[in-house]
Amino acid sequence: MPRRSTRVYVLGLCVVAGVISVLSVANVSRPTDIVWFALLVLLTEQLKSRLGRNVIVSLTSVVAVATYPVLGMWGAPALIGALFATRHDNPVFKRAYNVAQNVVCTFIGGFTYITLGGEVGDLARDSFPQILVQITAAIVAYHVANATLLIGVLWLDGGRAPVRALRANFFEVFLSFLGYSYLGLLLAVLWLGQLGPFAGLLLLVPLLVARWAFAQYAAEQKSHQSTLQALAQAIETKDLYTRGHGERVARAARLLGTQMGWDGDRLDAVAEAGLLHDVGKIGVPTRILQKDGRLTEEEFEAIKQHPLHGVEVVGDIAFLEDARAGIMHHHERYDGTGYPSGLRAGDIPVFARVLSISDAFDCMTSVRSYRAARPVPEALDELRRCRGSHFDPELVDKFVTAVEREGWQPAPAQPVQPTPAARQKVLFDHDDPVHPPQVEGSAEANS
Repeated sequence: MPRRSTRVYVLGLCVVAGVISVLSVANVSRPTDIVWFALLVLLTEQLKSRLGRNVIVSLTSVVAVATYPVLGMWGAPALIGALFATRHDNPVFKRAYNVAQNVVCTFIGGFTYITLGGEVGDLARDSFPQILVQITAAIVAYHVANATLLIGVLWLDGGRAPVRALRANFFEVFLSFLGYSYLGLLLAVLWLGQLGPFAGLLLLVPLLVARWAFAQYAAEQKSHQSTLQALAQAIETKDLYTRGHGERVARAARLLGTQMGWDGDRLDAVAEAGLLHDVGKIGVPTRILQKDGRLTEEEFEAIKQHPLHGVEVVGDIAFLEDARAGIMHHHERYDGTGYPSGLRAGDIPVFARVLSISDAFDCMTSVRSYRAARPVPEALDELRRCRGSHFDPELVDKFVTAVEREGWQPAPAQPVQPTPAARQKVLFDHDDPVHPPQVEGSAEANS
């Protein structure tokens, strides 16, 4: 349920959009063209596609831009307002916000076009190239208004920092939106020429090609996700206590990355590294991973090879290139006593420093055979205790801040609780900074 402040914000936006829609219906010219444009809006609404994590490309914007030269600033709001009755993929509250936002933004774009002297109803030969400036300004005004309204609702609903939201929802989207919106100018030129509504049919071909290209991109992204999930499931078959561990480490890494100001591809890459950080366990014998009690030195050395095995597994997967450094070095320690390379402080890749914290935190807040899950506050205290020795102190502070602000949902409780210490067979975890693996002949081994 959205917060009260968010509901008030959206209600106010809907009132403004409602007034604009009523004025649009009352002032729009060329009512016959409105019908044809409405059909195009309904068609292009079915062609919207996801282009990346934060970007959904709706080709409806092409039609909206075309209405500026054909119908003026009142045409698009009249069309967009009708979408409320056709969009059923989201709850009513979210659908109302999306439609109201689009009504307001399209009106602002049209108002900008008219204010700058954009021609309506007839494009003379001398309208070019000035109209490119007017159309571009209208598109920019639309997008700035869209980003501003979106930042407002994100800030009210979750306290998300405006600058971070701006990076994720404006700069990533703007160039693609600008490029496809120019198809709207082409549609307007053809429409106001001799083709009229048939211009929409002519433009349908490049729109379908664009939709096909988006579908190919989406299929590629789905293939990437399938590859990641297959690798993650392969890890879980080897190690009893990795069930869901990769997903939680990925979530923690994304939380810390966001706190550090990362977004877009970099945030996705560190989450992918978190999901697959233990993929090298595929190369460690199962009898060692699931051994009860102390490990021999040779067995622990075999476990310490799993970061190197992980790099070998993902080495030929091009889209995981950025994740490799994190996978290889997530067991390095800030004081230089980690493995496999004994790197210290800033020499450790930043992805690896992020994963080291995320990995240990999930291990501490998850059930193990030798102990119950530790409460989140206790795990955060342990991270603080190990800052500067095991973990990057600055990143620990950022992670603690992020968890205290956003909260954390630890691993679900296991159906069978840990066996009492007097009767249990101990399976120590190489990820646990408090209870590291026990090696024959030594009090404890480096985690």
